[in-house]
Amino acid sequence: MATTATPATAREAFARWWQLRSRTERRILAALGALVAVSLAWLVVWQPIVRDSDQLAQRSAAEHTALADARRAADDIAGLARAAPAPPATEPRAALDAVLAAKNLKAAATQVERVDNDRLRVTFDSIGFDALAGVLDALQRDGHLRATEVVATARVEPGLARADVTLTR
Repeated sequence: MATTATPATAREAFARWWQLRSRTERRILAALGALVAVSLAWLVVWQPIVRDSDQLAQRSAAEHTALADARRAADDIAGLARAAPAPPATEPRAALDAVLAAKNLKAAATQVERVDNDRLRVTFDSIGFDALAGVLDALQRDGHLRATEVVATARVEPGLARADVTLTR
């Protein structure tokens, strides 16, 4: 009776199987193994590296664009800060008188009182709505005074109102 010995480990089993193959079969199997190893390396290592580098290049380009936009905006903001007009040094009452004189409405302002250092309250007993809008615009643009409160009450005459206007710097 012949006994066949079973290999002790998988390594020994593979070595025995390898020895049973012819030289050509071994070369073909080795080439196939190398091809599988290269394919796996290409799929597992190279493709992710290429994909990630492409994504990084796109992200880098987008971030460079965003950085350029931010720098341009910062330069614009700095330019606006340098070009900001200085607040006028004139008294609010002088600015009000100049605008009213320019609009020919000095007589329409029946009462002008100082509320505090920077605020004035002007009362027009009878002024047209369009004239009131024009004087408020001119006060803001030319006199650097803005209306913080306007109370306009319609008069019996069409298009006229009584207006109480509070102005501030």
